[in-house]
Amino acid sequence: MIKLIASDMDGTLLNNHIDVSLSNAQAIKRAQANGIHFLIATGRDYPLAIHPLQDHNVECPIITLNGAQLFDKDGKNLYNKGLEKNVVKKIRSIISQYSDVHEELMTSDGIYSNNREKRLQTVASMLADLNPDLTFEAAMENATTHVEEMNVKFVDSLDSVVENDHIVILKVSAHSEEGPAVLKPLKEQLTNEVPKLAITASSKKNIEINHESAQKGIAIAQYAKKLGIKAEEVMTIGDNINDLSMLKWAKYGTAVANAVPEAKEAASYSTSSNSKNGVAEAISRVLNGKIYKD
Repeated sequence: MIKLIASDMDGTLLNNHIDVSLSNAQAIKRAQANGIHFLIATGRDYPLAIHPLQDHNVECPIITLNGAQLFDKDGKNLYNKGLEKNVVKKIRSIISQYSDVHEELMTSDGIYSNNREKRLQTVASMLADLNPDLTFEAAMENATTHVEEMNVKFVDSLDSVVENDHIVILKVSAHSEEGPAVLKPLKEQLTNEVPKLAITASSKKNIEINHESAQKGIAIAQYAKKLGIKAEEVMTIGDNINDLSMLKWAKYGTAVANAVPEAKEAASYSTSSNSKNGVAEAISRVLNGKIYKD
């Protein structure tokens, strides 16, 4: 019997309009009404994660920044798992060796960027990458809206953020329009030169760098343990590289149809795409007792 369902957001719960569909929202509420815990596990930070949920009054705990933070259903921050400042400096030193890579810092004080134009291009590019039916023009329009919603803090230099003892660096994000051609060697160098990192991705044009303990699978396992729930009683739903740890950990790891090959391989089950209410379909299977492998 499944007692906990955890879902990714971008490319999974969110449709091609970057919204939670009515069908998905209703399915989540049905699961909760039937005593099943529902949890979000996303690479987004809290302000950006909570916004699409509020449109349908969906209330649930949220794991953010790939496992670096956990918020309860009322928005209370329960923990931060950050990177040591000397580690952040080493990461940034390596990133600086690669041209045309835009880096940002996700922190306990919000998102920091040093270039508004590149921030817009980064978000638009990732949205278009995750949602093939979305034109780049529509993606850019969405990106402009999202930047306002995210309340990104633009600074002349990210050095001042790293040096601020009151700010915890939770995730370093690196984006390149060249995709794997640049990001694959960057990831390999980071892996070889900086220990205790979890390096994942939410699109083919970015990598996301966290402390090794800040992973979705670890965070969900810890959350489930507090509730007395075992991996055999958990369904996780995802689509990308930063979902692999949770898809592998849960017995009912489920990949949406639009998932990358690595996520499909890690998952034991599948469901429809994010544009066809795959999360609602998976939840309906749980509630109807018809979970099966395709």
